[in-house]
Amino acid sequence: MVKAYLKFIQDRVFGLISTSNSILDGSGKLAITGCGERISIWDLRKQTQTQSLYEEDIKAEVTNVCLSKDGSLLASGYSDGSIRIWSMADYQLQSVFNGHRGAVTTMTFNRLGNILVSGSKDTEVIVWDIITESGLFRLRGHRDQITTVKLLERSNHLLTSSKDGFIKIWDTETQHCIQTIVGHRNPIWAIDVNPDETRLCSCTSDNQIRFWRIPSNERPREDGSGIEPKFIVNTPINSAVIIPEEASNENGNGIIKKDDDDNLDDLEIISEEEFAKYYGSITVKAESVSGVRFDPTNKILAVQSTGKFVDLFKITHYDTMKLEEISIVEEMRHRQTIKTSSKVRFFSFGNDIKHWNKFVITLAGNSLEAYEIKDKEQGGAFEVSSTLDQAGHRSDIRSLSLSSNDQMLVSTSSESVKIWNMKSLSCIRSIGCDYGLCTVFAPGNLHVIVGTKTGTIEVFELASAARVASIKAHEGSVWSLILTPDLRGVTSGGADKLVKFWDFELIASQENSKHKVLNLSLTKTLKVESDVLALKYSADNKFLAVSLLDNTVKIFYTDTVKFHLSLYGHKLPVMCLDISDDSTLIITGSADKNIKIWGLDYGDCHKSFFAHDDSVMQVSFIPSTHHFISVSKDKRIKYWDADKFEHIQTIEAHHGEVWSIAMGSVGDFFVTGSHDRSMRIFNQTETPIFVESDRQREMEQTWEATLEEDTRMRTKEMLEENAAAGKQTLETIMAGEDILDAIELCVQEKFKIDQYEKELKAAAKNQDELNQIPPYQPNIIMLGLSPSEYLWNRINRIRPSDLEEALRVLPFSVMRTLFEYFNIWIDQSGKSVEFIFKCSFFLIQTHQNQLSVSTEFIPILQHLNTSIKNRLQKERFTLGFNRSALSFVKREIEINQQYKFFDSDIYLNKNKNNNNNNNNKNKSNNNNNNNKNNNKKDNEKSLKRNRK
Repeated sequence: MVKAYLKFIQDRVFGLISTSNSILDGSGKLAITGCGERISIWDLRKQTQTQSLYEEDIKAEVTNVCLSKDGSLLASGYSDGSIRIWSMADYQLQSVFNGHRGAVTTMTFNRLGNILVSGSKDTEVIVWDIITESGLFRLRGHRDQITTVKLLERSNHLLTSSKDGFIKIWDTETQHCIQTIVGHRNPIWAIDVNPDETRLCSCTSDNQIRFWRIPSNERPREDGSGIEPKFIVNTPINSAVIIPEEASNENGNGIIKKDDDDNLDDLEIISEEEFAKYYGSITVKAESVSGVRFDPTNKILAVQSTGKFVDLFKITHYDTMKLEEISIVEEMRHRQTIKTSSKVRFFSFGNDIKHWNKFVITLAGNSLEAYEIKDKEQGGAFEVSSTLDQAGHRSDIRSLSLSSNDQMLVSTSSESVKIWNMKSLSCIRSIGCDYGLCTVFAPGNLHVIVGTKTGTIEVFELASAARVASIKAHEGSVWSLILTPDLRGVTSGGADKLVKFWDFELIASQENSKHKVLNLSLTKTLKVESDVLALKYSADNKFLAVSLLDNTVKIFYTDTVKFHLSLYGHKLPVMCLDISDDSTLIITGSADKNIKIWGLDYGDCHKSFFAHDDSVMQVSFIPSTHHFISVSKDKRIKYWDADKFEHIQTIEAHHGEVWSIAMGSVGDFFVTGSHDRSMRIFNQTETPIFVESDRQREMEQTWEATLEEDTRMRTKEMLEENAAAGKQTLETIMAGEDILDAIELCVQEKFKIDQYEKELKAAAKNQDELNQIPPYQPNIIMLGLSPSEYLWNRINRIRPSDLEEALRVLPFSVMRTLFEYFNIWIDQSGKSVEFIFKCSFFLIQTHQNQLSVSTEFIPILQHLNTSIKNRLQKERFTLGFNRSALSFVKREIEINQQYKFFDSDIYLNKNKNNNNNNNNKNKSNNNNNNNKNNNKKDNEKSLKRNRK
């Protein structure tokens, strides 16, 4: 009989604040950021997580998040190249795009929110249509990771930057590169375009921000003189920080005029075909710059350094200056510098014009800060409006320990000890501490004892969140700390080759003699041959197992501390060990990637596994069983049976090395901590695991994964600038096979129906024969639908973004059948003409060569062409009629009820900041507009009078 085990699944994730870029929502009150494979939405005022967006089966990490301009859609990019679109109204998944072969690094929406542009590590840029949920086209040309993509909607252009040092300008209509900006000596980390699309800036691994003018979008001066200013280039594009003396003008200010013909060729190449013209550069104080960003109102330019600083530059618009010669130095002037608590990873301004003065900074230490820039009346300074750092550690989680009742969890890292409520997963205590390597709850769960890297053992009282004792226990790091079986003390092992035994004691507090605090007193010391890495008592308090740096495990008697056994066989140090509850088995995990199972009585090795692809960091028996869990640096968690020597389950959840594990007292759950700063809870379910069938399924998945592998050979198609946006995945292959199975089933069913109808016609003259024919039994798989309806439902079930790649799987032999069904569907009013046209047009493009030489397809395609044109014309007339009717209803309501559908006051206030730059330009037209408005009101009054 095959033995079934119960499956462990991931339940909850906590300890993460931000692992990707962070953005503000439309209200400016919520911060949206990626946390591992999930998207977390934080309330900045309450500093709590309000929502978590994820799919159950997704293991890829979120690498980038982007919000549409109106704040209604959220796009998330993942490390496997997929993109998901979420609705911010109900936080539901809208669509999924698969096109990239590498991690998504950057995304941007257009103003309407119907187009999304994404860049990836695979060096390609894809433009997606959100409404039809499909890819429009793919752009190739860069040779390294795409770092930023920007849309210029006034001129229908797309800007992309890459780590290859190039900025490319693409025409979105022709889908070709019209200009490549060269001159950067290092990778380009970011580019940005100001809101009026007249200035382009870039940053690379130096201390200069380079600017380009976009002349086609520039406006004339506000004074109405019509005299164009002269734009002066102050430094060459590839210059160092210091400007050469010969490149300075007479005043020595480093600004070169266009009249200096000798130096002009070195600074700027003037060409009528250039879309963007080099304008100059400004210097920042930091040694290197990693990000630039314009605010939505074009008032501030923020520059992110590779350290802890963000510089803010005040922007003066060129069309408001009265100077005849303008350089970038006059336009951009340094205002102030923001210093953060740790290294800056990402920063982002508010998404709306109303919240332009708010921005959020993602810090490298799993935290983020929200800032607000004050108005001039308030001093024009900035202040920190919110800091999210309590809900997670700044560095790796090195050790975990559960309280005796499983109600609390303690975690340690390089900077603090945190106590977590296991029910709410909230951090209830955060205490500063040295680098904690091991930890344990004291009996009673009122104190936490931590062993540190500096050799001290620190005792913390949870009620007061204070350190009540600090004992210098070892000369080196304290690698292991465990409770004695009688719960009267602890035992520690360190890098000074000593095992020390401590008893609990209560001593008077230094501050209040009447108050007793917990302390430790040394009772005995055991000297061993090498550094102590791990300790474990047997449940019967008979043996103490000590793992050493010399690759061996020594077992001592607990009462006399005399040597009992030596377990040797590992080739590298034993990092962890555990003893079963019945004190018969001991398991050891080593840096040699092996796990060994030993008998505790005689020290015989029962079995040795090659368990992981990297060092085994911790092992733990499930209470009252011989099953155990192991964690490793290879990011995997594995479930084993020590009696049958079987590997039961592999869990891939973490995105970094897994350092520690804490097992529940009953064994129905366990918690793991990792280098990715996350803690994950895994619960045991009632779902059984059958080892052989699961192993076969894993082998099938490994083989199927090869279908998605991209060899990245430089084929002729890959050398083209534009290509299709789809990507062949396992899902698209399976979807294509489903369509093929449905077509074959429909052909068979239609053949049976035709045969049945022939039999009815043949027996129609003879009533006796007609009665003997049994009623037709349709195929139960078709669920009572006709072949046409069944095939329509199966094709419509496919995700729109995968439709083209699924149709590509179909062979030419089924094209005739499929096109015949297209002709049937196009004549039915309930079927989407857009969907039919999309499928038929793609199949005609794919099989163009075969269709062009096949005469049997001529009448089918001619009928399809005529029918599609007629349906499209009919849809066009319907849309036009509905639009005219709605316009008429709108006019009737406005006239009869004196109500405007679009309140002009609200609209103007909403877009006031957008129109500030055009106010003076439109002053001359105000009188005309007033006259027109008066005439319009008179007309409305006369029309109302006539209707009465």
